[in-house]
Amino acid sequence: MNTGKHIAIFGPTGYIGTKMLINLYNEGHRLSLFSRNIRKLSFLQDECMLLISKEPRICVIEQFLEARYLKQVTDALMGVDVIYYFIHSLNMNKGNFTNKDNQLAELIAKAANAAGVQQIIYLGGLGVDTPEAPISPHLKSRQETAEHFRMYHPCVTEFRAGVIIGAGSASFEIVRNLGTKLPFLPQLPGYQGLCQPIYVNDVACYLAHALCNPLYYNQIAEIGSEDIFRYSEMLEAFAWISQHKKLKTLPLPLINKLLTPSVIAWFAARMTPLPYVLIEPLVEGMHSLAIVGDHPVERVDPGVSIVPIPFKEAVFLALERLETGTMDSVWSIPYELSVFNAEHKKQFLHFTSKEIEGMLYEECSRAIGVDEMSSVFECVKQIGGKTGYYSPRWLWEARGFIDKLFGGPGLSPSRRRPDLLRVGDRLDFWVVTFYKNTPDEKILRLKAKMLSPGNAWLQFVVKRSPTDHESLFNLRAYFEPSGIWGYVYWYSLYFIHKFIFKEMAENIVKEARRQKHQPLS
Repeated sequence: MNTGKHIAIFGPTGYIGTKMLINLYNEGHRLSLFSRNIRKLSFLQDECMLLISKEPRICVIEQFLEARYLKQVTDALMGVDVIYYFIHSLNMNKGNFTNKDNQLAELIAKAANAAGVQQIIYLGGLGVDTPEAPISPHLKSRQETAEHFRMYHPCVTEFRAGVIIGAGSASFEIVRNLGTKLPFLPQLPGYQGLCQPIYVNDVACYLAHALCNPLYYNQIAEIGSEDIFRYSEMLEAFAWISQHKKLKTLPLPLINKLLTPSVIAWFAARMTPLPYVLIEPLVEGMHSLAIVGDHPVERVDPGVSIVPIPFKEAVFLALERLETGTMDSVWSIPYELSVFNAEHKKQFLHFTSKEIEGMLYEECSRAIGVDEMSSVFECVKQIGGKTGYYSPRWLWEARGFIDKLFGGPGLSPSRRRPDLLRVGDRLDFWVVTFYKNTPDEKILRLKAKMLSPGNAWLQFVVKRSPTDHESLFNLRAYFEPSGIWGYVYWYSLYFIHKFIFKEMAENIVKEARRQKHQPLS
């Protein structure tokens, strides 16, 4: 076992990156986490129940990755043994993610070579290029990124994985939502490609197994389960496994030619919590062969003991973890889509509307005891999902229904365990943009992903007063209108907002007190 290594992770806030940083830390390694948005890593300091110790073996480095910062990146990599690289620029403008990924790979490889890093482990995607099934731009860019790593560093391990099945993964969210909600599958035009899914824990095992393993130096290792599906077959299999529903494929000759990847991605974005910019590159690969080709992992490592579990078992495990909320990582809203405000860089916490130019807000506060701070904040963290919003549920469901009608995500119930909240997590049609949980101050800020003529946030603050005898619970809704219709929207809902936010604040405090005094069974 390779314990005690110094490992750098690029992309530690993504689905695989978060899972690997937790696993590697718990195995005893020292970690340097490179991120341009370190707020998404604040959960490591607050109340992360997934780390088995509190040893100071994690260094968080806020670093923008551009060629002009080559020396800074090189200096930060001094003493690092191995790099895990999980960055993929799916959310770039169409056609730009390839160049961006290649530039990043060149930068990291040069810095790693200069710093004496022994090995770079890169996770890409399966893709076999044939005349009848050309590889998609997204899958091709993944493999080109690995080539750029190899051009500038002498020891690169490239893993190519199939569709990753796991609670919280973007791929599984698409499969789960479409397999659950579609009454039938429209027959897609053209050649339908193949995919070879793999369970997320198996991917993590392979990645850890390759650490400082000479068998994997300068190798391409393709990994996937024994199951190979057409994409429609995978959805049919999921529907049957999860609900015993027979999801049939029907030919629709009149609209068949209209079902381009862009159109399919648009509809999928309406039916899943994922944004269109993430779905479209993934959907473009449905005509490709995302299967193991000329580089099976068994050829690299004939004695490898890792055997990926079947698709059926992977689905069962993923659904079980979704139901219980016991997933240690989830796909996150991209940085560009989750920052609280692209124009106003100052984070708003306790300011008045005059200090936040152009902002509108509604607030409600309640005085609570110091001993009630934790219980109130625990109730705040339970918001969404089955708990609801401590106010008439039908109002929120009506808002979600209207959002769906106009092409938004709707309420889309989705949440994780409240003790694992972190920046970037999704709670129904919100995304967490700020989270803090200290004895004297507790903050949860949510940014709305629903359609509206402006940007909206909902913020909860529990703070100890200077006198130390009482605390204040404050609920504040912010709105940044876009043009005149933004103001019309806000003021047309003035009395509804007044009612809802007052109800929320009062009921949160009531529920916290009820739970606190509820006798233990």
